[in-house]
Amino acid sequence: MEELWVPIIAILCTIGLPIGFGMYLGLTSIRAEHKERMDLIRQGIIPPERIKKKANPNRLVSLRNGIVLIALGIGIIVGFLCSEYLTIGQDNEFWIIGASVVFFLGLGFLAYFLVTQKMPLAQQKEETDQE
Repeated sequence: MEELWVPIIAILCTIGLPIGFGMYLGLTSIRAEHKERMDLIRQGIIPPERIKKKANPNRLVSLRNGIVLIALGIGIIVGFLCSEYLTIGQDNEFWIIGASVVFFLGLGFLAYFLVTQKMPLAQQKEETDQE
């Protein structure tokens, strides 16, 4: 029976303690904000409403991530095809796949650079300000 307690305590410590600590910090923060608001109301000061802004996604980051992920997928596919059907890739599959992934990732970043280079500077600044 004692052997059963060790894995249970290990799981509780690795999963339960961080979750419990995070919940404690969150509740403490909420309680402190509430106390601050109540103190302001008692003094006759109406606290301003906290308006949560909707985050506008940065379109340049989304564009970069999309191009890079497409390039990554193409690199993996080309690497597997080269390692399968070319005689040079038969003995060193890892290096062929790795080289093709890195090559196509480089092409993806280059494509992103060329696409954003053609954008006017004012539009790029507007995109980063929305972040």
